[in-house]
Amino acid sequence: METGWGVTRTGEENTHEFPSTLLRIGVIRSVELRVGYKGHVWETGEAVPQRENGDLGAKFHLWPEGGWIPDAGLLISVSLPRQADPAIRLALSHSLTERVSLSYNLGAAWESEPDGDQDMDRLSVFQYTATLGIGLSDQTGAFMEVFGDLPLSAAGGPEHLLDGGLTHLLRDNLQLDAFAGIGLSQDADDWFVGLGVTLRLPQ
Repeated sequence: METGWGVTRTGEENTHEFPSTLLRIGVIRSVELRVGYKGHVWETGEAVPQRENGDLGAKFHLWPEGGWIPDAGLLISVSLPRQADPAIRLALSHSLTERVSLSYNLGAAWESEPDGDQDMDRLSVFQYTATLGIGLSDQTGAFMEVFGDLPLSAAGGPEHLLDGGLTHLLRDNLQLDAFAGIGLSQDADDWFVGLGVTLRLPQ
């Protein structure tokens, strides 16, 4: 189980999100069920936070890493309980050395938005992520990633962002992480920070 808090700065507004949570359940050897909840979101000056959507999905392990061929997985999900908007992503990763790894994801997501006639239009974006992970010790790691959205049918310009952070394993089943990042394009958030906890529950 993963959960955490984050704050994003856009213009003059700070947006807080808590508790953003993801529960991952191994079903069989190559299939993982994923249940997510984006938490409550509130902006500067708001007394009552807005409840965000959740999502239900699965990750399928396609094949293991071998030589120049990356480890591969396929993630699919649908948002709930409001409009059932799908998302799909191909997740790839390489072990560059014993302590350095490279992961990258490519996919697309759809989001329903009201149009001028108050009908719902389902708009799409292309999504990408590239992450470099470094093991600093047996308990501590660092990462840097670039990620973003490119509108396909959605309005607005591309959103490119850069962040980095640290992870620390307190126990075999308990990890803490912290991250911070900035926007690289005009339509991206100005900056963001967050803290997280990952807990592996007993089987």
